[in-house]
Amino acid sequence: MFTLDLIINPIVLFVAFLVGAVAGYLISRVRLAKSYSRIRHLENEMMSSHAEILEMQKAYVRMETRLKEQSIPVIPMKINGKENNTSKEKASK
Repeated sequence: MFTLDLIINPIVLFVAFLVGAVAGYLISRVRLAKSYSRIRHLENEMMSSHAEILEMQKAYVRMETRLKEQSIPVIPMKINGKENNTSKEKASK
């Protein structure tokens, strides 16, 4: 009859274990490196967008202070309340 004799060689088993462990370690290091590089890219993108926002705020503040410093004469557009109320009352009656 045909029998299958399986002989486990401890040296081959140890080498296979070492190769598997090294391969797993290398794969995990590659994944970590990719995730760290993505995080760095996203952080740089966020920093540049925050820098743009700060530049726009600085420009807005400069423009606001420049407008406040100008001495533009203001002409009031309000009409006295007494004259305005009487004309409305006459029109409604």
